[in-house]
Amino acid sequence: MVAAGFSKRLIRTALTLGEKLRRARKRKGVDLIEAELATKIRAKYLEALENEDFDLLPNDVYVKGFLTTYAQYLGLPPEKIVKLYRQQKTTSKTKDDATFIATKALKEKSLVITPKLVVITLGILFCISAVIYIVFQVLSFASVPRLVIDTPTKDMVVEEENIKVAGITDPGVNLKVNKEPITVDSNGKFEREITLQKGLNTIVITATNKANKEASRVFVVERKIKTAKK
Repeated sequence: MVAAGFSKRLIRTALTLGEKLRRARKRKGVDLIEAELATKIRAKYLEALENEDFDLLPNDVYVKGFLTTYAQYLGLPPEKIVKLYRQQKTTSKTKDDATFIATKALKEKSLVITPKLVVITLGILFCISAVIYIVFQVLSFASVPRLVIDTPTKDMVVEEENIKVAGITDPGVNLKVNKEPITVDSNGKFEREITLQKGLNTIVITATNKANKEASRVFVVERKIKTAKK
């Protein structure tokens, strides 16, 4: 219901270039292929004009010729159609440039290094380092200690009374040679000289960590008595 003293009025919105061309072609009762045959303008360019896909069109010099020919074919004023094209293209380019600038500014802003970002990054790195350290400690605690023996070697035969026992293990383990404790340095290296009896000698080397995980090596060393030279 319309109030007294008021009347309805239909507000018309200006048609865009594409809408004008499309409506005029449909009033003429032709499709794009027929329009192509009549104007000698490729249908893909006619469709781009009607859809206002200006990026699909060639140089403006050619587009002006297309619009003039197409407008005359459709019974539209060529000068107004060309002017409308230039206006819409300028507006479209302005919007695209504004969007590009805004997007670029947003990206540049996102790359700014702020004190807050530095603190967050350092915090993340600290947490990652702490997790790696804890995992390493747990694995080290739960695994059998390393025990590498440099000397003696397997089935070793000597004539000397004393022999050196040396090698490397994990720092902090409880190391024993034939149940006798041996000091391990901060790098895990150890060395001890022991006395051999005549004949076969069994040397047992054990390394025990804080989790009571044990690694052991057993060597049999034969000591031969030097014989007098004839």
